[in-house]
Amino acid sequence: MLDPQDSEGELNQDDDGLMMRSEESSSPNLEDAVIVPEIIDRDIDENGMEISNEESVVTMTTQPDAATDEVTSHVASVLEHTEQIEQAKKAVADLSVICRALRVVLVIQCRALSHYLRSQAVKHTDNEQLRPVRVWVKQHYGLANKHFDTYARPVIKQHGKIIWGAGMVISAWLTFAFLYLALFNSDYLERSYMGLPNQPAIYGPFYKRHVSHREKLKLKDLAMKKHRFNSFLSDQTPVNRPIGDTRSPGCDVLLYPHNLPTASIVIVFHNEALTVLLRTVHSVINRTPPRLLKEIILVDDYSDSSELKTLDDEIAKLVKTVHVRMPKRSGLIKARLYGAARAKGDVMVFLDSHCECNVGWLEPLLSEIKHDRRTVPSPVIDVIQFETFEYMQAMPQVGAFDWSFTFYWQVKDQGSNLTTPIVAPVMAGGLFAIDRSYFEEVGTYDTEMNIWGGENMEMSFRIWMCGGRLLSLPCSRVGHIFRDSAPYSFGGDSQLMTLYRNYARAVEVWLDQHKALFYRFVPLAKDVNVGDIGSRVKLREKLKCKSFDWYLENLLPMLPTEQRLLASGQIKNTKINQCIDTLGRRKANDTVSHYRCLPNREPGYTSQVWMYSKKYEIISLENCLDASIADPSSKEDKRVALYPCHGLGGNQKWYYTPTQQLVHAQSELCLTVGQAGKTKLLLEKCNGSGHQIFSFTNIYDHDDFDI
Repeated sequence: MLDPQDSEGELNQDDDGLMMRSEESSSPNLEDAVIVPEIIDRDIDENGMEISNEESVVTMTTQPDAATDEVTSHVASVLEHTEQIEQAKKAVADLSVICRALRVVLVIQCRALSHYLRSQAVKHTDNEQLRPVRVWVKQHYGLANKHFDTYARPVIKQHGKIIWGAGMVISAWLTFAFLYLALFNSDYLERSYMGLPNQPAIYGPFYKRHVSHREKLKLKDLAMKKHRFNSFLSDQTPVNRPIGDTRSPGCDVLLYPHNLPTASIVIVFHNEALTVLLRTVHSVINRTPPRLLKEIILVDDYSDSSELKTLDDEIAKLVKTVHVRMPKRSGLIKARLYGAARAKGDVMVFLDSHCECNVGWLEPLLSEIKHDRRTVPSPVIDVIQFETFEYMQAMPQVGAFDWSFTFYWQVKDQGSNLTTPIVAPVMAGGLFAIDRSYFEEVGTYDTEMNIWGGENMEMSFRIWMCGGRLLSLPCSRVGHIFRDSAPYSFGGDSQLMTLYRNYARAVEVWLDQHKALFYRFVPLAKDVNVGDIGSRVKLREKLKCKSFDWYLENLLPMLPTEQRLLASGQIKNTKINQCIDTLGRRKANDTVSHYRCLPNREPGYTSQVWMYSKKYEIISLENCLDASIADPSSKEDKRVALYPCHGLGGNQKWYYTPTQQLVHAQSELCLTVGQAGKTKLLLEKCNGSGHQIFSFTNIYDHDDFDI
């Protein structure tokens, strides 16, 4: 390397900033030399020489062409990096301007919003409930003005046109985004609809402002006889009354797709109390997003009550509500089909005429159907007390049944998953949603069933066995008035015979070899004429449905079949000639009694029907005979009660001995009927007395009783 100070010629700087020796240089040895800039930190090289960190001139006398290429490459690289740096500086500057503009626009918008909130707060200075809101607005109003003076005002003075343009661009973009989401791509998520707020109370036409206590009692008595619930109190209650949100915790923050299918609500009624019917309709309208509500179809099953003469006048005040009338009394099943034929929504939701829909009730139902059109969801049914009309929250539960086709509810423990849909073996039938086209594909209703009863069992079997599924949704809540009996006739047939005929049609089509067990529990059903079931059998073949064994194994594994039973029927004590009876009790720890043995055609017979399983359980519906005996030697009464079957033996394990005694396995005490005047079942030391001898109606295999 040459030191430029030792060179004889003069050094000049070219256009690129490189140090070049002038042409007057007297050194003949550097004619072909190429001068290369080199940036070197000031340091000591390996030969002990000091190296400068300034640009130095280096001459290379060998391979001039290669050196030229290397210099050119370095120069190009420097220029490229320089250009990129300049572009980055420009981008940062542009971004800074944009950010400042955005900040100014946002500050202006915040100030405008604070002005509006302040004006609204001033209007309501007399409302003490809004005091916290006024304090919050006052604080943030001052903060908004401060930010405006700090950030926005100086920039507006200097760049007013730019700020105005940025605001217009942002507003246009937000408008376009909103229209695009709402009109073209509405598959975004939102929370459930919370209903129309702050509505004035609306009363029905029978509202009485002043009623004496004596008259109230009289009108209540008449109402209970006519409708089997207190319709007088309903008349005195607003048809748009507010009710509490009874959904499970966490439901209120769930998000649902905006573009859910539309729904047609089908409500069938016959001589319904007018204000109860109107309250059902108002609850649908007030708590359903308008874009999802296609229509409400009220199907009048040939009512003849004078109370409903003003119904059309009341309906005329409502939106999206139509009233159609059946040409003759046809029953729930045919009337629902009549309404379904007129539905135009993507989904049909069937409701009873004495319900109240709660907030956010529809979106969970439609969301499940949108996810899978073969899903048939139902809301959790809250209780409207039939005398007081109090709206009460129900625990999440699903339907189940026993071999007499007695429907009952099973409460489900969800653990921490309080919003998760629950698989339902059977639906109640009064309230459910179904895709309109799937309803047709899966065979609608069995049109040969009469009035109502059993159609929910038949549809549940058909949906599950033919590829669909039933769900109960804790985040969908609808209240229902439960009454102890129907206030109308069953078209000439007794209610019991109508039910048995409907049951038998479902049994003959869907239960396969298990139908014999049903007839053993409901022998009266053998006598009814089920009519032609050929079309329903062909439907099952067409849909390629699974077996009833599959249904039991996957949906009701706890329901004993004949293969799982040792005995069934009534359990009769031969000493006093009475049968073990639940007396209709079904709650945990309810006492079990004994009562005169009822013939199988008499109401109440099913309370005396028991199943004795190969797990040595004595079962009634979902409950088992249970006895918790801490000290078998104690002289205290050892009561026998009902408790949900757990399948683990223990307190629920009973041996039926060859001497016809029922021995509690854990305590080794015998089941004993009470003495004269006592109806409780007790456990006592086995002594072979007649009070401890029992017989079952049906014994399947005596060999299985060997202990």
